[in-house]
Order: sequence, then structure tokens, then C-alpha cells
Amino acid sequence: MKRFYITLLILFFIPIIAQAQGLTFGKNKVQYTNFDWQYIQSDHFDVYFYQGGYELAQFTAVAAEEAYESISQTFRYQLTDRVPIIAYVSHNDFQQTNVVAPYMEEGVGGVTELFKNRVVMPFRGDFAEYRHVLHHELVHAVVNDMFYGGSVQNIISNNIQLHIPLWFNEGLAEYESLGWETETDMFMRDATVNEFLPRRISQLGGYMAYRGGQSVFHYIAETYGKERISDILHRIKGTRSVEQGFRSAIGIGLEELSERWFQAQRENYWPDVAKRKRPSDFAQRLTDHREDRSFMNNSPAISPQGDKVAFISDRRDYHSVYIMSALDGRIIDRAIRGYSTTDFEQLHLLTPALSWSPEGDRLALAAKSRGRDVIYLIPVGRGSRERLEFDLDAIYSVKWSPDGEKLAFIGTKGHHVNLYVYDLNTEEKTAITDDMFTEADPTWAPDSKTIYFISDRGDNLSRNLSIDAFKLMGHNYEQVDLYSVNIDEKQITRLTDSWDKKQSPLVTQDGKKLLYISDKNGIYNIYTRDLETGDERPLTNSMNPILQMSISSDASKLTFSSQFHGGYDIFIMSNPLQTDLEKDELEPTNFIAQKLSRMQAEDIIERSDTTLALEEEEADTAEEDTLAEPGVYGDDIAIDFDSYVFGDHVTEPVSVDYTTSEAFAVSDNVDEDGNFIPKDYRINFSPDIVIANAGYSTFWGVQGSTLMAFSDMLGDHQLYFLTNLQMDLKNSDYGLTYFYLPSRADWGFQGFHTARFLLQTDRNNPFSSHSLYRYRTYGLNMLMSYPLDRFRRFDVGFSWFNISRE
Repeated sequence: MKRFYITLLILFFIPIIAQAQGLTFGKNKVQYTNFDWQYIQSDHFDVYFYQGGYELAQFTAVAAEEAYESISQTFRYQLTDRVPIIAYVSHNDFQQTNVVAPYMEEGVGGVTELFKNRVVMPFRGDFAEYRHVLHHELVHAVVNDMFYGGSVQNIISNNIQLHIPLWFNEGLAEYESLGWETETDMFMRDATVNEFLPRRISQLGGYMAYRGGQSVFHYIAETYGKERISDILHRIKGTRSVEQGFRSAIGIGLEELSERWFQAQRENYWPDVAKRKRPSDFAQRLTDHREDRSFMNNSPAISPQGDKVAFISDRRDYHSVYIMSALDGRIIDRAIRGYSTTDFEQLHLLTPALSWSPEGDRLALAAKSRGRDVIYLIPVGRGSRERLEFDLDAIYSVKWSPDGEKLAFIGTKGHHVNLYVYDLNTEEKTAITDDMFTEADPTWAPDSKTIYFISDRGDNLSRNLSIDAFKLMGHNYEQVDLYSVNIDEKQITRLTDSWDKKQSPLVTQDGKKLLYISDKNGIYNIYTRDLETGDERPLTNSMNPILQMSISSDASKLTFSSQFHGGYDIFIMSNPLQTDLEKDELEPTNFIAQKLSRMQAEDIIERSDTTLALEEEEADTAEEDTLAEPGVYGDDIAIDFDSYVFGDHVTEPVSVDYTTSEAFAVSDNVDEDGNFIPKDYRINFSPDIVIANAGYSTFWGVQGSTLMAFSDMLGDHQLYFLTNLQMDLKNSDYGLTYFYLPSRADWGFQGFHTARFLLQTDRNNPFSSHSLYRYRTYGLNMLMSYPLDRFRRFDVGFSWFNISRE
């Protein structure tokens, strides 16, 4: 006898309440853009891009090859397969990616996945940061290739059980991509002096894994030599043990290394306690992240009258905008509840985001709303907010002009990052700059006609200089300086020319002084610059970095955030311009002192080489031998050290063969001008994972199970096949699932069959013989999910089931 049970289920336009999504609340991935993908090929990388991203892709390809050359030399290892890089022109587009399943929050600057060893990168308006993150992620790709064969499939096939700790993986990537720099130096100083630095390397987790791990590798390079890093990697690969790898390479295990490293941090940073001041020594603390259980209190903006401070905080889990009293830090109001509505899907935490109107009755800020960045004008108290939309991929650092009629902000369109002004009266947006250089942190002069800002443009003062991302590789975009521009004439003036990092410029009400933050002594401190004479002097001598400052109209109060006790808090200074440190320069940190010594030595060597090359023939020869190819630092001089004597501890450089192997061979990838030739992307399924086993049973016969997952390079098309076979198809389990994900509506299709067996007797005659029944279930499923926004979606499902007993 055969029985059929057919079930038809149609759920049509039933909204799924966001709160019912559990862990998926606020995590809907919405494809707002229909991407038209292409790719270019360099020697070792395939770079995928879409409309408007060709120049960024060229920059990515060249920067990736330069990064890989450094990685290969440090690791003494070469890739065995090409590495795909998927480049997005904005972080908003990056959040639509299907390469990885999780929703990419604002703090994620890039990701490397293991199934296909793909690197996914968003451009966030800063080429220096983009290059650093790209280098960081390529370290992960090379490590994956070196230890795991570049895929999860290889891990399973070869039963690789080596686990690389987070601190090792992230610390190595940070050190290889950055070396040692002031941000990590400042973080480690705070962690060491305030005693929240773990004593054991194995305890470095979370964000500490990045900074602490970078510190560990810096200590190894300084103590044992940088070449030991490659020794450690190869010993770990050979022994399949991190502990044994360290013991074999440097003679000590992780326990003893932890003790030595921890003691070195104390010896390096504790002397700063006597040389510098804590922020609470020269400013009043308005927030305490340890008491309100927050982590981040930043983007402070003091009202023009100096009585209130608006800021962003995560004190109630989700980041929101709060207004507090400038006298005692008492919370007056929560002006915006972020990350919970479509109007404020995301607040920009990494850039100064808040600005008061001159009357102090409204706030301006940039936020992500419905997949794009907009500017909101928020009334303080009652009133309706105003929404300003522009055809831009991202918006940062909004500043209200003193006359209340204009807004200055940084906007990105594709890979172009420019300074814009919006006239609130005429509702017109004007691009003040229009080129490839990066602009940041605009601030108005009192006349509302001049804007001061930060840029990496060097001496390129034309507002629309023709330079693309490919040619930008020959420009020193690592150095940023202070500039000013008249918004009517659009004439740019360069104010500084120095290697230190600068941020948050402010102009006093009389227009005579410019305040800004700089790390010229190794710690972000406040400096003042006389706009008439150019004289500069420090206003603070802080042991903790000062970030994102704001000043009242009469310059009587200044607020700033600071990295303090492992979190970020807001402080306020009274009469900052009257501060007298009785010194024109701050004592440099140990790291900066060493850096300055190296710079001076290089300058001496460079001038010596110039003196030796006086004759014309010698000068021509020297030019041919010493001029480097244009790179990150421009036309740098390559120094020949053959005539100099160094200590015995310096080893010979590692020799690496960069000849492209047949596995990497590409042809017709560049045109006659040296530009990469784009190729159309075609869907090509490749395996993510394939697992199979087989056996034989004397009762059931041949048995086996299989799990196979395939997808295309962009993750837009995903195919899964599962089998559990025995005897024949009627007695087996199998299913096939396909997901179509490139459009806003996500589709899923599935066909399946299962077989189960049950031994039964006649219920009315317990002494009767047993009968073996086979129950078969087979059917089809279809699912359509349509996200309205990050928080809400429609799900539609159709299922057909057939159940039989035999």
C-alpha cells in the first residue's frame, strides 16, 4: 500500500520582525548595487573590480606586488597559487559582498577567507591606509598558502591540525605591513603603564592580539634579528607546533619569551611616567568608560557657547549620540539612537563626525542610511531633522561654517576623495578639490571663506591635477600636511612640510592661530601654529594620545578624546591657549628618537654620496645606479652600503628568486602603455570543500557519504550537494541546493530525498512476523528573501513534500 502526503506552504509578503531574528538583528545584507564585474591580472594576483573601480584596481595590483615582494623576502617563501583580490570602491559597497557571509561592520578594513584564499578590500578614502590593510591581508593569504595549502579543502585532505594563535597571525600581519609605528607604540605605552597588558603572550586576544602581537614580533626582530621571523615560520611549518617552532628558532619557548617581552615593555615605557603627564593632570575628565561600562567615547564637539558637548558613545551597547554638560559630564540627552533604525544604520566612529551650528541649536553629522551616506541636521530639543542626500559613496567630517550658511565635508566618489562645500541657502554642492589626493579634517576660518584641512598632496597645489591611482604609486602619499584653500578662488596653500602625522586642525576666533594634533614626538599632542609667523609650539605633553579635538567660539574651552586605560574617554581643558609648557619642543619617545637618528644618518650618507659625485661622468653613473623606481616614497635614493662597516650581528640579505613560475604565467595582461587590460568576469564554479568516504556492509552493501560545496569567485552563486548512499538511490539520502545572491532578492532552490527504515509488527497480533518498512521523503523547496533594509525583510517560501511507505 502506498500513501502520499502533500504539503503546500506559501508565505507571501510576511515581514520578519527584526527582533525575532535573534543574532541576525540588524545584519541583513542588502544588495543596493548591481555590480558589473571585471578583473585584471598582475604577476601573482587577479584583481576584481566593478564599474568606476578600474584605477583603484590598477593601484591595488601594483601595491599588492610590492607588498608581496616584501612578504616573500621576510618569510623566504613564494606563493604556490595566484591570490584573488576583490576591490570595492567604498565601505558601503563592501558591506554588500557575498564572498564572506558575515555583515562587515565599519571597523573591518579588509578580510581574507580560507576557502579560496580570497582577499576582499574596501577603499575608505585613504590610499596609505588602503595599502597598509592590503599588505596586512596579503600576509594572511601567504600564511594560509604556506601552512594550510591555501584552502580548507587542503586542510581536510592532509589532516593539518596546526593551529596558529590569533596573536601570531594578526601580530605578524601588522608587523610585516607596518614595522613599528606611533599608533601601536602609544597603545602599548597605555597598556603597560596602566597595567592591563597581559603577562603572557598566549593571553593576547581581541584587539590586543593585533597591537600586542605586533609588539612581540617587533621585540623578536630587535632582539634576535628580523631574519629570525622566517626561521620561526619555517620551524613551525616543519614541527607543526608553535611552541617547538619558537624553541628551535630562538632557543626559548613562549613562556620565557613572554617574560622577556613583558619586562622589555616595562623598561621601555615606565620612564615616561616621570617625563609626561596623564590627560587627567591637565584636563578635566568628563567620561569614564570603566564606570559606565563603555569602550568608546569619541568625536567630541563642544557647543559654540562652551556649555554642552556632543559625542558618540557605546555605553548602551549600540553607538549613539549623546549631549552632556561641559561642566561636570552629566548626560543631558541622547540625541540619536544609532544602529537601530534605517535613518542611522551606522555612525562614522573613526572620523570626527559631529558639528554644532553657530547658534548651538542644531547638530550636523554624517551617517549611513539605507545603504548610503547622508548628512543630517539634528535639532537639539524639539523640531524635525533635515536630511541632505548627495551622489557620493561616502561622507566624512562635516563642519558647519561660522556664518551658519555652509557645510564643509569630505566626500568620496569611487577612488576620488575631495573637499566639498554645501550652501544651505542655494542648496548647491561645490567640489573645492577635484583630484586623486586624499583630503581630511576640514575646519573653517572665522571669515567662512577659508578652509584648513589635511592632505597628502605634497606640492601639488592645483585643485584638479590630472593624476590617477596607477600613477599615484610614484607619489609619497604617506606624508600628510596642513593646507588652506579659499572656497571662492579655490587656491590651495601649503602650510607645513614634515613627516609627522597631523589631524584635527582648528582656527581661533581671531584667525591668527591654528591648533592641530601631531605625533612629532611619538605621542599625539596638541600644537599651536602662528599663521602669520609660522612659529609652532606644543600646548600639551601628554603620555596618552590626544584625538579628535573641538574648541568653543571664544577659545575658552577645548575638548578632546584620549586613549586612556584601554578605552576612549573625553576630557575638557579651560583656557588652552594660556597653557605654558615652558618648552618649544617635547622630548621624543624612544621610538621617535631612534627614528630621528636613522633619518639623520641617512641624510649624512646621502649628502656624502652627492659630494663624491661631482664630476659629470660620475654623476651620470651614480644616477643610473642609485635612482630607485618610483614607489611608495617617490624617487628615493638607494644607498650602496658596500663601503660601510656594520656590526657582526647584521646578516646578509635573503636571496629570493622572483621569476614568475608557470603556475603564475599570464599573457596579454598589459597594453603597450603599461596599463592593465581589463577582462570580463565570467561565472566559473570552483570547489570550496569536497568531503567523501566509502565503505562496505555485509547487510547494506556499498555505502558512502559526500559533501560538496561549489561557488563562483564572488560568492554570488553557491551550489551544495550532499549524499549518504547505500545500496541504491531508493535507499539513500541526497540533496542539491543552489543559491542565487547577486541581486537584492536572494533566491534559494533545493531538491532532496531521504530514506528511513522501521521494523514493525501487526498491532492486533503481537505474535505475527516482523515487517521492514521503508519511508521515503522527497520534495522541492524554494525560498525568496527580500531585505527592505538592514533591519527588516520579506521572506517567501514554497515547499512540496512527498512521503511514501513501502
